[in-house]
Amino acid sequence: MADAAVTGTDDRADEARALYLRWFRTVAIAFALVFIIFAVWSWWVTHFWPKASDFVSFWAAGRLALEGKASLAYDIAAHHTAEQAVGHVGGLLPFPYPPPFLAIVAFFALLPFGPSFFLWVLGTSAFYVWAARRVAQVPYALAIPAAYINLLIGQNGFLMSGIFITGLTLVDENPWLAGAILGLMVLKPQLALLLPVAMLAGREWRVIGAATLSASALLLLGLILFGGSTYRAFFEILPHYVQFMRDSRLPWSELASPFALARFAGLPEATALSIHSLIALVAVALTARAWWLRTEERVPILATSTMLIPPYFLTYDALLLIVPLGWMIARRRHPFAIAVTWLCALVPILNYYSPVAGPNLTSVAAIICLCVLQTDSRRNGTAAKFGGLRPIPVDVSPTS
Repeated sequence: MADAAVTGTDDRADEARALYLRWFRTVAIAFALVFIIFAVWSWWVTHFWPKASDFVSFWAAGRLALEGKASLAYDIAAHHTAEQAVGHVGGLLPFPYPPPFLAIVAFFALLPFGPSFFLWVLGTSAFYVWAARRVAQVPYALAIPAAYINLLIGQNGFLMSGIFITGLTLVDENPWLAGAILGLMVLKPQLALLLPVAMLAGREWRVIGAATLSASALLLLGLILFGGSTYRAFFEILPHYVQFMRDSRLPWSELASPFALARFAGLPEATALSIHSLIALVAVALTARAWWLRTEERVPILATSTMLIPPYFLTYDALLLIVPLGWMIARRRHPFAIAVTWLCALVPILNYYSPVAGPNLTSVAAIICLCVLQTDSRRNGTAAKFGGLRPIPVDVSPTS
């Protein structure tokens, strides 16, 4: 009798979770469609009003590289002048990415700005959706609020998240290929800060070797194509970004790190940095533990912790949330945490349309996910083999 009662309770709990997931999927499809519709509208607007797009920075840097002036992509004044070839661009949109990134944007700069923007957004978003299918169904991938910003302004979140997800989900399946792909994260090194910690803790020596070779080859290619002066110019521009943050020239509502949230709340720089450092240290420790013990949650823990490490972390990079959210959705776990996480990720998007900017709660979303994943990790124990992040099939059809 007791067993029957327990079974009945479990069945009701499963039914409730299935109902949540049906609602989540419906909402995800709706928001994915809304985001796509707005994306088409944004492409039209960007064609006539390019200052609305961050891709202007990429296109201008690519043009300078094609003209044999790659080092000027890191000269703020010269780069800004190149941006004006598209149209009047107010404010500053510097180019802070390593020289190998110039090879990518130079390819797109072969086209006029309008077609180039369209091709960039279409190509990188398709790559992201393809990669994200390893962690979640397509509607969920496109319903992540950060997807909208990348569609709107043409940032590189789709590209870098796609590389990150593809590499991590291949670690056990094909470590050499995984390492070669993860080495490409040198294109945006602030998102790769935890990769060495995780791979060393997990004793993933083949991944480390392949990633080292891949990153070295990419950096060497940048040197061959654009010369040592371009690397010098790149390193010379980096302190400007530190100064931008110290001078509050970057809106705290657009930065998505714990540091930025603390600064938005009015805390002094030293206090905000201390809070950020403490959170980052906890994230590093939890990531190292998960990979050392080879827990089942180690990949989503790494993806989530990555969002809490660099003080300079932007809203459009929060696409990494698809990894922990996809994990929880696929396993019918924590519907309330999923909903709160998604709402926290939506707040920064609403800031773009609000006359008064509110707080950027992306870091709160990441902390919620990390707490949930750590709880599951302690409950589930270790896993001798990790076969990627393909979602467990979930039946969300109506129950009879």
